[in-house]
Amino acid sequence: MHGICKIPGMRLNTLIVATLVLWIGGAKLYAQSGTDRETWTLQDCVNQALEYQFSVRQAANNVRAAESDRLANFGGLLPSVNAGAGNFWNSGLSIDPVTNEVNRNNLSTASGSVSAQWTIFDGFQTWNAFRQSQVQVSLAAAQLDDARNAVALNTASQFLAVLLADESLRISQEQLTTSVRQKDRSQKLLNAGAIAPNEYLSVEAQWAVDAQRVVASENQLQFAQLVLKQLLGLSGDQDLVLQRPENLPTAPSAVMALSPQAIFTASVAKQPAVRAAEHQLMASHFAVKRAQGARVPTLSVSSQFSTSYSDRAQKYLGTTPQVLPVGFWLDGANEIPVYTLVNTPSFGEFTFEDQLRENVRQFVGLNLSVPLFNGFRIANAVKRAQLAEENAELQVMQQRDTYRQNIERAHADAAAAWKQYDASLATERSAERAYQDAQIRFDQGGLNVYDFVSIKNNYLAAASNRVRALYDSQFKNYVVEFYLNNPLEL
Repeated sequence: MHGICKIPGMRLNTLIVATLVLWIGGAKLYAQSGTDRETWTLQDCVNQALEYQFSVRQAANNVRAAESDRLANFGGLLPSVNAGAGNFWNSGLSIDPVTNEVNRNNLSTASGSVSAQWTIFDGFQTWNAFRQSQVQVSLAAAQLDDARNAVALNTASQFLAVLLADESLRISQEQLTTSVRQKDRSQKLLNAGAIAPNEYLSVEAQWAVDAQRVVASENQLQFAQLVLKQLLGLSGDQDLVLQRPENLPTAPSAVMALSPQAIFTASVAKQPAVRAAEHQLMASHFAVKRAQGARVPTLSVSSQFSTSYSDRAQKYLGTTPQVLPVGFWLDGANEIPVYTLVNTPSFGEFTFEDQLRENVRQFVGLNLSVPLFNGFRIANAVKRAQLAEENAELQVMQQRDTYRQNIERAHADAAAAWKQYDASLATERSAERAYQDAQIRFDQGGLNVYDFVSIKNNYLAAASNRVRALYDSQFKNYVVEFYLNNPLEL
């Protein structure tokens, strides 16, 4: 298994098996419970893993968080409107906010207001923040695609591990069946005195080795199935059976005729990691503009509409004419009083509704803020934003360069894997003919057990190598197709 998962970088060590999705379309993974079977295709496995894996769910939440940030930044372009109300109880010395009178008695007041504020110009800081948040939504979406690809590839990788373990078990069981027949035949020959005891013991030892190989293959299959079930979030006691793919191609596909540079040019724009790096660069560009906007003045407008109430306020009702003595004059010995007409103000009850209506006040104002000196904070913010943009540009270059190198290596690996498969096929055919001939000679007594066991083991190794080379060539071929058709279509 480790021999076919060597592509470095960007979690591409699992890309070799990504293409199970492309070529095992009819393969089914099913769980047996009594006589009922729950059928799982590879697509079902991938869908289940995408639904279960926490990395995908967290990446999806990051997309929703980015969308929420975008909405909040769009709201920053709009005026802010707030309403407030309050009621206050005062005792001791206080100033009535309605009458402005000094009061030493208990006082109850209430107020309500609606205020609005709108930033007219801030050096496009708010606008660039909104544009940055738009790009960050695309960035989070690309990261989600990358996370989904990683989970899909890991699931397909383990799907392959079960296939290989099952194939290894099948070959081991076939060899054990042959060993059992040889052991039974040797036992009869030994009982008849046709062979020496040491020859029988060699056959029996080979039978034990083959039996041990079956046990090891069964353990490997069970472990591979357990890992796959854990990737899917299934219980460990659920049995899984894989249907082997049939009619695998035995020659490279047409994509192998393309050069690595042509594959890179056609697919780089669809690579999630590259797209994420490009979106990060664009977000960094808007971050620089946002930081630079702090250097210019900020102009804003604000307004407020408010009213108030006091329980000690009285309503002015007008004046009442009164004749009041102001003095007297002497007429000899008599005092004659002098009167004057005075208009005395009259006050009555000032109801809550009347006060709210008559105590209304409002204002509109402009505010200009000019940054003069701020301890180099703005300059530092601009510098750090520029450095972040430079790093983001380097990250894009690194991702593109890494992706190109991965394609070159995948193409070379696929070409080498096909050559290896052709060689392993020829080796297996030769080993199979040698084994068939050795079987006949051994049955006829013309070959000793030691040479027969050696030829048999060579055939077993050749058969196993051919199976692995077949899977390896298919998967590495389709890795190249994965790059060309990236993102992975499930």
